[in-house]
Amino acid sequence: MSGKEWVDLQGFLGAIEPYSVLDARALSRLAAAARVIRLERGQSLFEQGQSCVGVHVVVSGQFKLAFSSPHGAEKVITIVTDRESMGETCLSLGQHYPFHAEALRDSQLVFLPKLALSECLQANPEFLYRQMQCIAHKLHILLQEVEASALLSGAERILAFLMQAVNSTEADGSAKVELSLPKSIIASRLSLTQEHFSRLLRQLSESGMITVAGRTVHIPNPDRVNRYLDSGAAHGQYRGGRSTGRGRADWGRLATA
Repeated sequence: MSGKEWVDLQGFLGAIEPYSVLDARALSRLAAAARVIRLERGQSLFEQGQSCVGVHVVVSGQFKLAFSSPHGAEKVITIVTDRESMGETCLSLGQHYPFHAEALRDSQLVFLPKLALSECLQANPEFLYRQMQCIAHKLHILLQEVEASALLSGAERILAFLMQAVNSTEADGSAKVELSLPKSIIASRLSLTQEHFSRLLRQLSESGMITVAGRTVHIPNPDRVNRYLDSGAAHGQYRGGRSTGRGRADWGRLATA
């Protein structure tokens, strides 16, 4: 379902990067060319291999971007949520989407067509520069995630993810994380199988690093977690879902972190 009546397109775009640098006239023209899209949870926004003809900006909701194989295997690349966008890189390179996008909850998006964006880019060098910065930022994050998948153990990836996702800190210094994503998606995001992810959560709980109650993860001692992450003690542990033979020694080191 699509429409324009229920989102202030010009106000919304003018409050986020890179569109905030556009003047009122340019914003008005871009908003006039845009359309609002509404998707329900589980619906696909675009498919892997589909032609990219514009940029989607999330007004509200959540999407997973994922690669999928002919055999049904899936690798989640990233999660896109409020005020974030999809498609700039593919549009700039004139390429098809290398991944698919699926709504993880009921969502609203603004679609900005290629022609309208091209006019803004050609007329406003500052907008072009900001757009390049946004693309570079996404690439930088992707490279960091490739580095983590290649060099960090599964335990480190989980702990680093949890520390970044902390929702609140208690008076005693402990921290709490409310998992907003299904564990299967978090596992894929961290390049782990769901079984391996569950096993590592259990082992981290047994070590006292975390406690898990449903979708809530409690971190009793964040300083201890940071010491463990800084030590590099878990490098190589269970790389690629299989033990390297160092697991027992590394878990012993974890217990003393």
